[in-house]
Amino acid sequence: MELTTFLEDAKRVKLFEDAKDIFANGDHIKALEIIEDMILVHKEDKNSWVLHKQQGDMFNDLGAKAENPYFDFAYMLGSVGCMSKDVLLSRPCAHGLYYLAEEFGLVLYYKKCVTVAKQGLSVPFPDDSESFAQVILEELKKDMKEDLESLIKDAESEIADSKTVELKGLLQQDCEPELLDSKKSPAPVSNEFKGLRSFWLGLDVKVKRDFLKVSIAKLISFVKGVHHRPGRDALKRILDSAREDRKWTFWMCRTKCSKKFSSAEECKNHLEQEHAADFKPSLEMNIAKRIGKDWARKISVGSWEPVDTVAAIEMIKNRLADVKAFSYKNGWSKEWPLAADKERSKLLKEIKNLLVMFCDLKILPCNIRDWVKHYSVKHLKNLNVSEQSLVDSHLVDTPQSICFLECHNLSYILKLLKRIKCERDDGTNLVCRAVDSILGSTRSKEKIDFDPQFSFLLLDRRLLKSNNAPFVDEGEINVFDPNVHYAKAHAQGDDIVSWLTDYNSVEKTFPRPIREHNLDIWVAILRAVQFTCRTLGTKYAKKMQIFDYFAAFLVAEKLCKSEYERRRNLKEDKWNSYASLLCNRCEEGFPGNFVKTKLFLCAVRDILEEASDLTFDLPDIEGCMNLISELKSLNDDIVLKSLRCLKSVVTFKILLIDSKILLVDNSRISLLKNLTRLSIFDNRTYILQLLKPFLLNEIVNMESKAKSDAAEADLLLEEEKKNSKPSQIQLKKTKNKSKKRTSTSMSSPLSKPGEHLEPDSTSPTVEEDSMEPGDTVNQEEVMKNMPGEDSQSEHLEPALGEVSARYNSALDMTLKALLNIKILKEDLMHNMQPFQHQVPSALQNFFTAFVSEVIKTEGVYSCLLSDLLALLEEVLSMWSGAAEVLVAILEFWHCWKNAERESLVTRLFTLEENERMCCRECRKKPNYPEQSSYGIVMAADSIRDLKSTFGNIEFVDIFKVIRMEDTVCCDIKTGGCGITNFVHHIISKCPPIFTIVLEWEKSETEKEISETTKALDWEIDISRLYEGLEPNTNYRLVSMVGCGEEEEHICIVYEKNRWVNLRRDALAGEDVGDWKSVVRFCGERKIRPEILFYEVVRSMA
Repeated sequence: MELTTFLEDAKRVKLFEDAKDIFANGDHIKALEIIEDMILVHKEDKNSWVLHKQQGDMFNDLGAKAENPYFDFAYMLGSVGCMSKDVLLSRPCAHGLYYLAEEFGLVLYYKKCVTVAKQGLSVPFPDDSESFAQVILEELKKDMKEDLESLIKDAESEIADSKTVELKGLLQQDCEPELLDSKKSPAPVSNEFKGLRSFWLGLDVKVKRDFLKVSIAKLISFVKGVHHRPGRDALKRILDSAREDRKWTFWMCRTKCSKKFSSAEECKNHLEQEHAADFKPSLEMNIAKRIGKDWARKISVGSWEPVDTVAAIEMIKNRLADVKAFSYKNGWSKEWPLAADKERSKLLKEIKNLLVMFCDLKILPCNIRDWVKHYSVKHLKNLNVSEQSLVDSHLVDTPQSICFLECHNLSYILKLLKRIKCERDDGTNLVCRAVDSILGSTRSKEKIDFDPQFSFLLLDRRLLKSNNAPFVDEGEINVFDPNVHYAKAHAQGDDIVSWLTDYNSVEKTFPRPIREHNLDIWVAILRAVQFTCRTLGTKYAKKMQIFDYFAAFLVAEKLCKSEYERRRNLKEDKWNSYASLLCNRCEEGFPGNFVKTKLFLCAVRDILEEASDLTFDLPDIEGCMNLISELKSLNDDIVLKSLRCLKSVVTFKILLIDSKILLVDNSRISLLKNLTRLSIFDNRTYILQLLKPFLLNEIVNMESKAKSDAAEADLLLEEEKKNSKPSQIQLKKTKNKSKKRTSTSMSSPLSKPGEHLEPDSTSPTVEEDSMEPGDTVNQEEVMKNMPGEDSQSEHLEPALGEVSARYNSALDMTLKALLNIKILKEDLMHNMQPFQHQVPSALQNFFTAFVSEVIKTEGVYSCLLSDLLALLEEVLSMWSGAAEVLVAILEFWHCWKNAERESLVTRLFTLEENERMCCRECRKKPNYPEQSSYGIVMAADSIRDLKSTFGNIEFVDIFKVIRMEDTVCCDIKTGGCGITNFVHHIISKCPPIFTIVLEWEKSETEKEISETTKALDWEIDISRLYEGLEPNTNYRLVSMVGCGEEEEHICIVYEKNRWVNLRRDALAGEDVGDWKSVVRFCGERKIRPEILFYEVVRSMA
């Protein structure tokens, strides 16, 4: 019955034309789906080549548009796979192969191009095709001969010159950054969501943990409000599937069959069995097989030392019972006598290395193993060892038998192994990179689990901290108790905001048919797999051809052997020449078997012509017979030599063909593995398309409510201020607050990061040499106690020696930083007397020398420092950090006051602050006592992390973000509701000196120190930190204390528009430069800034 064709069906032709139009309009997925379905339905159609050509053309266009070269390669290999389906498409197939070779530097495809192009030159085109197909055929035939001949010439030239550029390294170099981009942190969030970062950072950790517990009922309600019936039904199916299968992922064939699988292995088997993703010869015995794990282990663990063959054979012959008792481990025995033969040892090591490499590459076939075993056993048999003795000696099934061979035998084996090709540079690695790129950008990276009642979705705990950690799973669903699951989850950073607004791993169209997911690249790789399977078929056909040739060769060899045996009983004049016998047999032929007759002619011609390789093509059989007849008188010795050489050639070809097949099969396996990877579908890509908008809506609502509550609280606070009478704020050194904070209080003088540097409860007692109230000290009196010029060496040297022995770098550098504050000096100049309390003479002398600038005289500062150190030594012995020393100094300086004025420290350094809270739930407004502190404390790593997160953020804003975690619970004990609320920080006046202390881990790198220092600002506006101040209440950094690697402190001060690093025991120093130089200075020397002294700008003083 004559074959029908889809081209006779008007509906089918219209569907075909529609697919072309759809593709032209940009919907390549739908177009490929139509063509793929038609191919599956009409695969036996005589005109199915039309469909293959159209699909190949589509892939060609997709490859041309692909910006990523890996995608270009995958699409073009798919196009070649389509065109190779039919010999009528040899021309476009050859051009596709040439493109792959030229563009990607793969010589293999030049060779294939030549083969396909030559095939195209001999293809007969049908004349009875339908008009539709005939038009396409005419296009293919036009100038075909000239085109293909030119292509063959160019390809052969490239092969001969071997000048193909290896682009693999270039491809990786050019394209790797693009692939790595998908692994970097998500792109910055758009402006409309930037406020969510700060809001999230300010939330209580419990609120953050509860946010990851998503109510399925609320999610369904949300979906009902934004999606139509198909979307709601899809969500129900996804949730039902999750409950039943306890897995988000499954595998799905993208062809028309659309079968689903629960594992990658099931999917792979389906593709092999139903979609021609594998090739097996008709006879099981002809299948190329890899050696098993057992033999691979024997090869790799053996010592491969040469055996003393003579001694070993003597043992086998005379002490077989002992040999039988030899112990073997992994096929090797240490009881065989060894030979000290360096040449054999070297050859054996080379053989081992090659065999191990072949095992690792999975290209060592069983036939080579069997031949090597047989070759070794045959050698031992030639030494008069019986086969049974070899079996009893366990040498038949071990690679150790190779160690019995002599050098020439080992060299022969090595010659064979060196001819095994280890690589097939066909670009399958580029396909793998294309798939990696797709999966890397679309695969869900977060786990989603359920609670035991399946009423809540439990999001990945990593979202609370960071979403950049590598994570790979198979989509397994676990069931957890939410309270236990999130109990120890740490909340840090704001990556969850980036995650909520990042839709790269989310299916954009919902609900989109799963089949359309990556359909284009999926079908392209399927065609590539099928193309590789056809290459396997070609290799197996070649193998059978070699086997048939070998059978013909053995017939010729048997003839010669028979004649050799016959000659033993005949005189020489009765002998027949080997050549004449072979010629006569050729004339007889093999009636009824043309192939066998042809191959026998090929073998005989190769023998008589002393050919170095096998011949399979005989374009002129009659001419071949004439040539053989002319060689009838060829010398017997020449024929025998040719037989031996040609037998070695054909033996090697038979052995090597399986390794070549396995090499091609490796490419097939690699492509099929990537096709299977692409077949996976993760329901999380669908559910996240619903979850992210839902969660984003939730957090936006939370932020809006918080803003509304805060605005209302501000309004109530303003009303309270208007109705209340002003009162004088009294200093109260309160350390234990009555409110319940999110962070616990500390017993040390330093509070938690983002809180305050508080006065210490302990301060040095006044010594007996302190001055009585009313005493006055002038410059002359101070100078009396200073060493004069005449006695400088007498007094100064012992003093300096004592100072050196008792030196405290934290005290030294903190005092120098304080002395650089101009407002401190000005205040002292106007408030030197009288005193209300006793003041130690050491402090009186220090301040007097400072105001009078006597302190700058050489040696004076060292003596004054020594006196202060002696006075404070007991207190300072407990601490080494600059922050603690600063607290001790300021507590000590409190005695500098009189009846009319507050102490120096209160006036200049003390920050008096009120905290206000208006509960957003119950509107309760508790009264908190006023607090006093010497400044604020911040964690250096928090500054660094926030600067890294937000980029161009000011130092003041960093502090504001840190302070957002300063929340207070509405006290239930006093009638409150227990809800967490933000705190408002209020100060009525600001101190002239604003102090900031940085806390470090003391293990920071040079880069981390530089990044932290760079985040600091030279000028800050504290009206942005506290309510109650006029706008633009600006302070400038005038000095800072830092600590180096050896815990030695330094002081950097701002003098005459330059930053200067002050030296030990002196007020002079080395020039550092501008602020950028300070940042570099701190980084290079690993100096951690610990105390920052800011002075109010003069216009605000």
